[in-house]
Amino acid sequence: MDLKQKFFLFKKSENFCSVPWNHFHIWSDGKIKTCSHGKSFGNINQQPLDEVLNNKEILAIKHDLLNDIPNSNCQHCHASSTKQEHFDLRNHYNPKFSSFDINYNDLTSFTLNGIDLHWDNTCNFKCVYCNPEQSSLIAQEQGLPTNRVDNDNVDKIIELVVENQYHIKEVYFSGGEPLLVKNNEKLLAQITNENLPIRINSNISQANDSNRVLKQLKRFKNVLWTVSAESTHERFEYTRSNSNWGKFIDDLHYVKSLGHQVRLNSVFFVGSAAYLFDTLEYFITEHGITDITINQLYNHPYLHVKHCPPLVKQLSLSKLKKILNSNLIEPKSNSYYNIARCKKELEKSPNNELDYQHYFDSLDQIRNSNWRVVFPELVK
Repeated sequence: MDLKQKFFLFKKSENFCSVPWNHFHIWSDGKIKTCSHGKSFGNINQQPLDEVLNNKEILAIKHDLLNDIPNSNCQHCHASSTKQEHFDLRNHYNPKFSSFDINYNDLTSFTLNGIDLHWDNTCNFKCVYCNPEQSSLIAQEQGLPTNRVDNDNVDKIIELVVENQYHIKEVYFSGGEPLLVKNNEKLLAQITNENLPIRINSNISQANDSNRVLKQLKRFKNVLWTVSAESTHERFEYTRSNSNWGKFIDDLHYVKSLGHQVRLNSVFFVGSAAYLFDTLEYFITEHGITDITINQLYNHPYLHVKHCPPLVKQLSLSKLKKILNSNLIEPKSNSYYNIARCKKELEKSPNNELDYQHYFDSLDQIRNSNWRVVFPELVK
């Protein structure tokens, strides 16, 4: 590709994203997406992977991105970012892939330089904002089957990763709970490049010396753990049903002892709005974790923070401003923008203001819990 055109694509284009030429995301039911924010454009349980990666849907996405045309596949990234902010996936992946000599003019071109594996929903938690596609326990609770990519396709993906292991910029394990996914062990056991960059999004409840996935992970030098928590004590245990706060802290110390990088991964929702920023301060000051991502529940009909009572929103905004004005967060860092984005979400107008109460009530009936005791600020 002409260097001037490549410079324009990576530095000037408002819509170009290199992901579809370099990366794909696989969901637990076999659906393939460009990334975790994209839309499904095929399913490898129904069609061979090489056909999915060249079907008319992905070629149309590539055409638009190459020609600086907005595509609906990318609307989530556009909705969550501005030119000053760097937390959207395009700005995560483009720098990783910019050094590769790829002819982006060729819409059929694809080289595996990154992969996002959500290929099994096996999980031991039932987080209140999660879904059956990502938690086998929630699926069981709703009378649905466990989802996983079929074995033949797992083997094909493992073969593809192994073939490209020396230039892949990121293998991302999520789930489900990736420490419980047997195929993750199977993949890692076949990797000989111990410098392979790995990111793992885990509830860390299975982080121990006997865990077979973790035994493999210990071989690797470039591992980033995104550890999930947005609250503490009983709020943590309610939000992450089946969890134990004391054990989580012990597990966190264990993960930190591995010498890998650790990032805090939090969800901003009605149940964390009042105390999320206190929780962030706790993890920064007590555990030295300053790398923070905060996920917004854009499409959740009940738990998005816009539905919080006005007093909770005011409290949350005041704490947000306090932490941003402190010396705990580096200005203009990804962590800073992740926190600043929360203000934008709080200021959105609610359309189902009290429906979160009915949602929590329905969970409490099944789980024998009591959200009113745990989240008294939400009781109206």
